[in-house]
Amino acid sequence: MSIEIIFNFVFFSSAKIRFDPINPAPPVTTKIFITIIICKVNTRLHFTYLQYNYLSMHILLIGHLGYIGPAVIEQLSKNKSNKLNGIDVGYFYKRKFFKNLKNKIVTKFKDVRDLNSNDIKGFDKIVYLAAISNDPMGNVFEKVTEEINYKCAIKIAKIAKKYGTRKFVYASSCSMYGFTKNLIKSENSKVNPLTAYARSKVKAEKSLKKISSKNFKVISLRFATACGYSENLRLDLVLNDFVASAIVNKEIKVLSDGSPWRPLIHVKDMAKAINWALEEIRFSRYLVLNIGMNKMNFQVKTIAKKVGEIIKDTKVKINHNAMPDKRSYKVNFSKFQKMNTKYKLNYNLEKSIIDLKKNIKKIDFKTKNFRESNFIRLKILKDLLKDKKVDKKLYFKK
Repeated sequence: MSIEIIFNFVFFSSAKIRFDPINPAPPVTTKIFITIIICKVNTRLHFTYLQYNYLSMHILLIGHLGYIGPAVIEQLSKNKSNKLNGIDVGYFYKRKFFKNLKNKIVTKFKDVRDLNSNDIKGFDKIVYLAAISNDPMGNVFEKVTEEINYKCAIKIAKIAKKYGTRKFVYASSCSMYGFTKNLIKSENSKVNPLTAYARSKVKAEKSLKKISSKNFKVISLRFATACGYSENLRLDLVLNDFVASAIVNKEIKVLSDGSPWRPLIHVKDMAKAINWALEEIRFSRYLVLNIGMNKMNFQVKTIAKKVGEIIKDTKVKINHNAMPDKRSYKVNFSKFQKMNTKYKLNYNLEKSIIDLKKNIKKIDFKTKNFRESNFIRLKILKDLLKDKKVDKKLYFKK
């Protein structure tokens, strides 16, 4: 008869922490917390689970001054032993939104295309958030999209690997599934990227898989479509657009026939997933995951109608005669939901809408023509070009 006995051993040892490349200081000694669970089955010992967490991690966030940056900084700074540094070019930086975070992260302003080993070496883990981050921007700035989303990610990953970084987390996208008809896409499904943005993510994932090793682990997080309130709010996202339109115009216009599927994920849940990825070790060298919840797959018309229900007196107009959007994908998130037992995702559709409604009203938002405002990322880039602050390749002029 088999008897399973589980023992928990906790012990401490000392480890040297690397120099901080941004703020040089003598190396300090910290403690490593290791839990080993040993199962005894049929008198033989089997190691079934090994989890480690450095009480102090030196983390570099690349592209942290955008939409999801505030949530990621807040999430990671909950662990007071984490030391956070960030590098960002500053296209979408708004001082007033980040003033409350300045004591939680050390920021360097620099174009990701100009980074070198001096910027990268010395970090335990790196999160790559930098991106030309949606289809409209990708269509206008296709070459820049490939450079930032793909080529720079690979260049930085190679430097990080060379200098001893242990983990590289890449913010990827479910948009690479493209058009799926009635199929539900898992991580093993064939991808069908339809835009420059999606193609850049596919290329990056393929190259990162080749670079990864047992000492340089890579996780590609294929996020659902982002939504929810952020201190650096953007309204060029489907749910955010609908909620803003309902608040200021009392009307939602769905330009397509509303039939395409979109999975959604709140920005705070994205931050939790990144936190989980930084700590996760149950894979050998490379892991790709769809990030979201199965219950957050919706048709666009369903999203619009739900917003109309919650924000009273909102008219929902759907163009039933329009051609359906070719980008339509329903995604299976079961693998992530099974693996992630520590940082549960909390925001369903209703909660995400209420969160946006409350916070948009709190900032006294009244811009009726917000699609031509600085809440739209493409508008910001076009204004930088118009004002001659950047060149055609989106390099800031000196």
